[in-house]
Order: sequence, then C-alpha cells, then structure tokens
Amino acid sequence: MRTATAIEGAALSVIDASVFVEALVVTGPSGDVARAELRTSAVLEVPAIFGAEAASALRRMVMRGELNAVRASTGLDQIRRVRAVRHPFEPFARRTWELHDNLTVYDAWYVALAESLGTDLVTTDARIVSAPGTRCRIRRPGDAV
Repeated sequence: MRTATAIEGAALSVIDASVFVEALVVTGPSGDVARAELRTSAVLEVPAIFGAEAASALRRMVMRGELNAVRASTGLDQIRRVRAVRHPFEPFARRTWELHDNLTVYDAWYVALAESLGTDLVTTDARIVSAPGTRCRIRRPGDAV
C-alpha cells in the first residue's frame, strides 16, 4: 500500500468525476466548494475512466437542458488537459469486486484507489459516501480534512 503524501505542497485525495464536473460548470455554493476542493490538489489521482465519466456527466447535463453545448465543450477541453495520474483498472480489479454488493465497479474503483493510496475519496455521490465495506474515508467536498 502506498501512503498519502503531499504533492507540491497540496493534500492528496482521490477526486471523483462528480466533484470535477461541479467545479467546472456549476455556479453557486456547490460549485464554489468543489473548486476550493480542487485547489488543494496540484495533480489529481484518478481511475483511468475519470475522463469518460466526467464527459458523460457533461453530456447528461446538456441532454437535460442544464448546460449548453458550448460550455460543455469547454468543460471537455478542461477534462482533457487536467493534470492527473490515471490509474489502470487491473491492479484494483479484485478489490472492486469485493465491493460489488455495495458499489458499481466504477465507484468501487475510486474507493479501491483511495484505499491503496491511504487517502480520502472526495465525491458528491451520496451512495458512495454511505456505502458499507469501504476502508478509506469518503467525504463530500468541503468536509474537514
């Protein structure tokens, strides 16, 4: 197990795609809190699926009429340029399967990564926050570290 360390003076946390998308496109208090959370990480530690999940969330928002296509396209460019360490699935396959009763494979991948790094997982997804069987701290953006 790797231990959490500061990267360029910033705290290390695994950031869920939901937090990144809120920081990109949500105005108001929840967007502000997500942006503040991202400022604590110089480089994101994320599963390799992170970009696809964030792009899918932008698409969903466009389809619901919550976001215009131009702003979504700008968000997609930011997703592509974010400084991130993208972790492949295979090292986490066994642990994600252990969590299959409580989380999707995709969500469990974020949990397994945070567990491996010995750090928090930050998410806006209430299902992940309340999932039993995890071995890392799971918190919402803005919760005390």
